[in-house]
Amino acid sequence: MAVQKKKKKEPNPSEPKDFKWTPQRKKAALLLSEGTLTNEEVAQETRIHFTTLYEWKKSPVFLAEVDRLTLENELATRAGLVRFALKALKDKKDAVSTDKNTALDWAKFIADIQGHVKKQVELDANMKHEVKDLSKMTDEELVEIINNE
Repeated sequence: MAVQKKKKKEPNPSEPKDFKWTPQRKKAALLLSEGTLTNEEVAQETRIHFTTLYEWKKSPVFLAEVDRLTLENELATRAGLVRFALKALKDKKDAVSTDKNTALDWAKFIADIQGHVKKQVELDANMKHEVKDLSKMTDEELVEIINNE
C-alpha cells in the first residue's frame, strides 16, 4: 500500500484568519468604496482577474474594510455632498447653454441636503372651514372673534 501525501490546504480568503492585506487588496477596497467603478473596472485598475476580486468579496474582513472606507468617503457625508454640489454648480455656470439641468435644480438640491427645504404636509380634505367675510362684520363681531382666539 502506497503512502499518500497529505495535500496542503489552499488558504480560503473568505476565512478571516487567512486574509492578508496587500497593496492590490487595499486599492481594490478603496475603489469599491467609492462606488464609481464596476467590479470589472476595479479588477482592471488593480491588475487582477475579476474572479480574484469576486473571491476577495467573499471575505468578511475585506467587506468590512470596504464598508469602513465607504463611510469615511467624503461624498457619503452631508458636508461632502454639499461641497460636491457647490463644485458642480460652479462648473455649471460655464456650461449653462448645453446643460439641461438648471442652476436652480442644483440650488434646490443643496438646500434639501442642508435641511432648508420645507416638507409638504398633507391636509385632511374633510376638514371643515368656516370662512367669514371680515369686511361685512360689525365692530362687536370682530371684537368677539379676536377675544375667542
